[in-house]
Amino acid sequence: MASVADAPLRILIVDDEPLARSRARRLLEPIDGAEVVGEAGTASEARRLIETSRPDVLLLDIQMPGEDGFALLADLDPRPAVIFVTAFDQYAVRAFEENAVDYLLKPFRSERLAEALDRARRDLRRPEEISRKLEELLGGLDRAKASPHLERFTVRVGQRQLILKADEVLWFGAEEKLVFAATSGDRHYVNFTLDQLERKLDPRRFARVHRSAIVNLDHAAALRPGFAGTYRLQLRDADRTEVPVSRARARLLRERLGA
Repeated sequence: MASVADAPLRILIVDDEPLARSRARRLLEPIDGAEVVGEAGTASEARRLIETSRPDVLLLDIQMPGEDGFALLADLDPRPAVIFVTAFDQYAVRAFEENAVDYLLKPFRSERLAEALDRARRDLRRPEEISRKLEELLGGLDRAKASPHLERFTVRVGQRQLILKADEVLWFGAEEKLVFAATSGDRHYVNFTLDQLERKLDPRRFARVHRSAIVNLDHAAALRPGFAGTYRLQLRDADRTEVPVSRARARLLRERLGA
């Protein structure tokens, strides 16, 4: 039986997928010294549970709809020890390794989870090390992402992580608080806000046409007048998707399209 020594570690599982949370619970059951104090499916829910349950360790999925695991960590003070659970981009894995922060690549085994808990216990004996590692990790991720423009990103498809190229995206839109990337075949939720995407995407190819829409101009087919100075931008997909263009952004878009 796998084990971790000393007093039980209080563990909070943070993952947006119920099946993933259930599997993590099952893998923790045979590990001595591991006590699950709660589960959270979103960053906001995790914040509330961290305040009330005071976990020693977060078993934290990185990529979740809305705020991701990094956003959760950024405003926690003090921070528990963290074991990341991820199938994330290689830049993140490199950053974990460089900063000695533990991570589990899905799917993982109970034995590997026990090793990560042993490491977390050692970190908890030196709380200043937890803060130092996570600060360096978050800084390393910022540097790794600092390429001129966002060229590819990951989206979740079932239990897999799919890498999308930005040029595959017809447009980005928002529904409620979630942002999606629309391709010719599907929609995928992404871990960016539209404001972040507007800053990261190549401005020569992408244009913010509405507070809830960014379009890839390479896929623009036609610009149709709407009501009271608004427009509809038709795209070159099979459905001839039309994206709203606000009156405030219409003039600049027309100039860019030579209309």
